[in-house]
Amino acid sequence: MIGVLLAALKIIGIVILAIIALALLIILMVLFIPVRYRGKIYFKEVPDIALSVTWFFKFLSLNITYKDGLDIIGKVGWFFKVYSNHDEEEETDSEEETDSIEGIENYKSEVEETPDRVNENKKENITVENNKKARVISGKEENSEADNKIKELDKQEKKQSKKKKNKPKKKKSSAKKESKPDKLINKAKDIHYLLTEEENKKTLLLMLEKTKNLLVHILPKRIVGFFKFGFDDPSTTGQVLEAVAIFYPLYKDDFKIVPMFYDEIIEVDISFKGRLRVFYALYIGLILWLNKKKIKTRPK
Repeated sequence: MIGVLLAALKIIGIVILAIIALALLIILMVLFIPVRYRGKIYFKEVPDIALSVTWFFKFLSLNITYKDGLDIIGKVGWFFKVYSNHDEEEETDSEEETDSIEGIENYKSEVEETPDRVNENKKENITVENNKKARVISGKEENSEADNKIKELDKQEKKQSKKKKNKPKKKKSSAKKESKPDKLINKAKDIHYLLTEEENKKTLLLMLEKTKNLLVHILPKRIVGFFKFGFDDPSTTGQVLEAVAIFYPLYKDDFKIVPMFYDEIIEVDISFKGRLRVFYALYIGLILWLNKKKIKTRPK
């Protein structure tokens, strides 16, 4: 008997350890296996956009495309489709068809029931007249009872009004409310103290640096393509070129900017891809949260 119990406990322990190990493996996979994304944008009079987000060799995938319309498809396990916006549209269409069929059937049933309703209306008119006569007789009795109730309510109201008059009035608060200009001045002082205090400067600079690192981690690692543009006025084209040139260090290797000073055209062809590690995002978020608590507020 003891041997059987020990064997059962051993099996239960192995199963529990296997479940814990599987849970830890899934957590580590979610934290360290990156979520990858890639996309393509082409625009020349009509937009053509394709974006895909995948995880673990496309075990989980989300595909979004827009050309003639928006298409969204989500898959699990490489083959099983779990979401599609077209399925919802088909369901709404089927619901509209069933509603129209039910409306036609209800109309037919109403047409068939009209002769019976005429007879029922005649009977109802006779009963309504009899009820009116009975109400006239009972109405007199109800009026007398209502008058007595109204008199009692008047007496109660008079008593309550006397009690309210005898109660002492509360003193008005002498403290004045803070005006809007004072609020704005205090907010400006708070912001000035936040930005000028030495320890706050260090924490804000650290938070800004970590936020920058997170953005660099999330942004696409590679951008390939070109951006061709031109306007009626060549000066407008030159201004747009100046604004886009700020991002030259990011796209100088694989992405081209083509200004057309004498043609009116906008054409975009961009391919990009990147990834996000959940562990790194949580790490940056934890640092930002801890440093936020270190920020000192203006003493009042």
